[in-house]
Amino acid sequence: MTITSKHAEYSANIDAWVKVDDVCKGQKAIKDKGKTYLPKPVTFGDAEYEEYLARAVFYGVVGRTHKSNVGQAFNKLPDFKRPNDLEYLERNSDGSGRSIYQNSQRALDLIQRHYRCGIYVDYPQVAPSRSRAEDKQKNAFPMIHVLNSKSIHDWDHIIVGNQKKLSFVKILESVATRTADGFGRETKDQYRILRLEDAGQGDFIYTVQIYQQNDKGNWVEGPQYIPTDYHGRHWDYIPFTFCGAIDNTDEIYNAPLLELTDLSLAHYRNSADVEESGFIVGQPIICMPEITHEQYDIVKKEGLSVGSRKGFPAKVDVVQAKENNLVKQLMTDKWAQMKEMGARLIEVGSANKTATQADNEDSVQHSVLSLAVSNISEAFQMALRWCAKFALPNHDLSPDELNYVISQDFNKPKFSEERAKRLYEACVGGNLPWVVWYQYEQTGIFSEEKWEEIEKLIERQVDGGMSNPSDDEE
Repeated sequence: MTITSKHAEYSANIDAWVKVDDVCKGQKAIKDKGKTYLPKPVTFGDAEYEEYLARAVFYGVVGRTHKSNVGQAFNKLPDFKRPNDLEYLERNSDGSGRSIYQNSQRALDLIQRHYRCGIYVDYPQVAPSRSRAEDKQKNAFPMIHVLNSKSIHDWDHIIVGNQKKLSFVKILESVATRTADGFGRETKDQYRILRLEDAGQGDFIYTVQIYQQNDKGNWVEGPQYIPTDYHGRHWDYIPFTFCGAIDNTDEIYNAPLLELTDLSLAHYRNSADVEESGFIVGQPIICMPEITHEQYDIVKKEGLSVGSRKGFPAKVDVVQAKENNLVKQLMTDKWAQMKEMGARLIEVGSANKTATQADNEDSVQHSVLSLAVSNISEAFQMALRWCAKFALPNHDLSPDELNYVISQDFNKPKFSEERAKRLYEACVGGNLPWVVWYQYEQTGIFSEEKWEEIEKLIERQVDGGMSNPSDDEE
């Protein structure tokens, strides 16, 4: 085994991940792969295949569904509770400028395409600080990294007592540098190795080590680094977790978009056959059933014109092949199958669907999204606690102090005139404050305030104090 070796599960799934990535990118990425996704018919030469490929049409159903699902899952801002010392996560949570909200969107993006991603928290190599002010002077902040499954090449676990603990993670990273003249850009690969090492007597120490290539192309190990928490104590576990579509373990199943990807590629191949058939069959063919060998030689030598200016001494017919709708029907069937699997398709007349039809079409994809965002919420809550352990003297915070929850209410609310009328009548009767009706009229969203808060608003309204701010608002 060498530093470049890969986990067996990685090798078994990488081709499927690349395939879904290509399909999500769209037609150019698919056609650039040529025969990988559109096999060359045995009767075709290179020129015929190039025409066959050019005429094929790839529909971006998977890419559109993919983006639509992410947008739908985040139509409401996640509920993020944190102490002031972690406020920076709302602006830059991974060191590259992504907020924690964008970082969690990236997690859902990767889970749809690859089934899972990795979530890893790191801290710069600085000595433990004596105060938060000293931390800020060092510009030292824990960061949450969402890792593409294609970059996590190997992993392993150990059993400690009755618990399964992550003991090894190998991450491929790309490091970009400017060339000596300052105008070029070079990218080199390196491996980041996360280990949980046995220190004896049941104690474990988390270490980090970087491997880079020297000028000869040999992999050279760098110094081993032992991260510590806010109090300078080493970690006894690796602050890394897998986050998946079904659960947050290291097990790998099919990506949520994989079956839709396979259907989309089958639809693409059918499209190529339909376009080829239309090109060949759609053109009239000259037929001369009674031509002699001498006449055939004349045609080859002088050509044949159709029209009144030049005739030909033989019977000439123009025939048209019959239309064959089999392949077109296969395309239609696959389109319907993709729709059943939750594909986001734009259809004529779709605005006339009933609410029940729309809900039924969304139910398949919503069940997948619901489980995925639940797992992402859980993984990010864990990552936030790791951040707190790095950055705060007390990281044992309650859910009211530190929490991250993505809403699972994916459907945007539909405005109901009947509901608006009932809210109005309740406000007239003094059973609801007018602010509830006003909010619904403006946004179509019913107030999420608790009943105790609603009662306080009603009391203030009765007392004539709605125009004055409450103690909490001052």
